[in-house]
Amino acid sequence: MINSKGFNQPEISKGMWRVVFYERRANRVHVDKTGPWLPTKQLALQWANWFGALGYYVALQDQFGELERFSVGLPG
Repeated sequence: MINSKGFNQPEISKGMWRVVFYERRANRVHVDKTGPWLPTKQLALQWANWFGALGYYVALQDQFGELERFSVGLPG
């Protein structure tokens, strides 16, 4: 990619992502913990899949606060 100064540089990340952990309590679901911010969605998705395979309820959150839920059983 050539920027405004004419230099080639790698594609800049479109935003930061993190894994959000949910906990079910009776009929309610709330955010239990959040992971660190990661530079790419793919990296966050890899971690979400790993934790999901271990039985955690997870979602991805972008830097603007939007959530993408991946676990079955989460409302929304």
